[in-house]
Order: sequence, then C-alpha cells, then structure tokens
Amino acid sequence: MYEDYYSPITDIEAVFSRIGLSGLYPGSFKPDLPHLSGLIHAFQTHIPFEDLDSSLLGESIRLDIPGLFDKLILRRRGGFCFELNGFFEQLLRDLGYDCFSVFCRIVRGRDYIPPCTHRGIIVKLDQTRYYCDVGFGGPSPCGPVPIPGPDVLPDDETSSSSCHNTDTFWIKRYDADWWTLIRTDEQQKPENILQFTLQPQPPTAFIPVCYYCSTHPESLFVKTKIISLRTENGSKALTDQRFTIHSGKTHQSMVIVDNREYLKILDSEFGIRLPDL
Repeated sequence: MYEDYYSPITDIEAVFSRIGLSGLYPGSFKPDLPHLSGLIHAFQTHIPFEDLDSSLLGESIRLDIPGLFDKLILRRRGGFCFELNGFFEQLLRDLGYDCFSVFCRIVRGRDYIPPCTHRGIIVKLDQTRYYCDVGFGGPSPCGPVPIPGPDVLPDDETSSSSCHNTDTFWIKRYDADWWTLIRTDEQQKPENILQFTLQPQPPTAFIPVCYYCSTHPESLFVKTKIISLRTENGSKALTDQRFTIHSGKTHQSMVIVDNREYLKILDSEFGIRLPDL
C-alpha cells in the first residue's frame, strides 16, 4: 500500500525540463552545494505553492511519488509542503544527495508553540547540514541554509543564506531538540519563521498531518485559496481574490472579482490550468 511513497522518480529529465534546467541532467550534474542551490531556486521559481485541491476543488491529496509526478510534472500543477518537499526530497535522493525530511512548526507571528504542520528537508554535504525548503508559502530561503554544529549554544548564530539582497535567513539553536529558522529583512529586523528538529522522518509519517491540513474545516489550506511563486526579483501571490506582485522594493495589488479573470491569472502567472469554475 505504501511502497510508492518510496519509489524513485522514473523520469528525472522531465523534472529538470519542468523547472527550467533542461540539458543539465545527467550531463554536468553532480550532487554538490552549487547544484543544490540551483535546484532549490529553480524549483521555487517554476513550481508554485498552491492548495487548490483542498481549498477549491475538493480533491484528495496524494503523497506517493507517482501521484506527485503526475500532478507536479505532467499536469504542471503546484502543491503545498507535504507534496512539494516530499517530491523534492525524493528528487534529491535520486540525484545522490544524503537527505531526509523533518517535522516543522510555523512560529511566525505566534507567541505560543503550535503543532507541527510543515515538512522540511535536511541535506548533509561535506560534514555540514543544511535546511532546505521548496514548499513554504511564506517568506523562505531561496537556497540551503547551514545548520550549526551540535555544540552550538541556543544564543549562538551561524552563517546565513541571502535572497535577492534583501532577506537573509539564518539558524540558531532553540533548545536541545529544536532549531529556529530566522529571517532578517532589509530593515535588519529579525523574525522567527519556523522551528524544526533533526529527527529523520519517513514519507509515511506525514500522511496524518497532511490529511488534517487538507480536510479539516478550520485548516488554512481549506479556508483560503493560496497560490504563490518566487520570481527572479521577488514573488507573486494570489490569496483568495487578491493578486499581489512583489518586485524588489515595490509591490502591486488588485482584487479579482470575475471567475474568468481568476482562471486567466492562474494560467498566465502561475501556469495552472483549471476547468471553468
């Protein structure tokens, strides 16, 4: 029943074509840090974060690799963290990276400890561990972020990852088991984004929480239509009927009231084609 959650991806060249890296694989590709950074950025700028199956279409979420390949690559859809990071972890494994998924909790804007409703990825390269994420709909690093060694104290910082010369992401220890991903914006204001453990989790561990997030009536991903995509200069997002484009230090926003216009923006801006609503 669960074998396909661990299946290798059958056509990696099709994945590379989907994310704008045609010709790189197998060719000159090797599992190193520069290629890892390029993969993350390419994935984030070509495959959108979106929850339309749960918020609009009423479709079940599949986390098996053949199902994800069909949705993300063949049908050119997007997904949310359990889909995107689940597929990306398998891609990294197939490419020769040493990696595993972890549970995360989103702490941005919260003064309490929330449940673990996010899936992240840890990659180990040259004795260094990196937090990687292609499935977070909010502000997220556009490349791997190094994690401090085990002897680092909670108040110690580590090296960082910068995106578009505006946001910097870095990680520090929270306690004996948890690490915090922190964002510093162009005003140099730090903001806690999420926390994660380093306990490896198998793909099947995310089935229950994915089901909750995609079916519970109070879940954000049921109540709110969310689509977002990183661009070369910022990002664009469609949250319910509001379409917003961030480019550098500027942003534009408009409200979409017509269903046909909504579908047109889904197609033209995010590459998502849906039947008439």
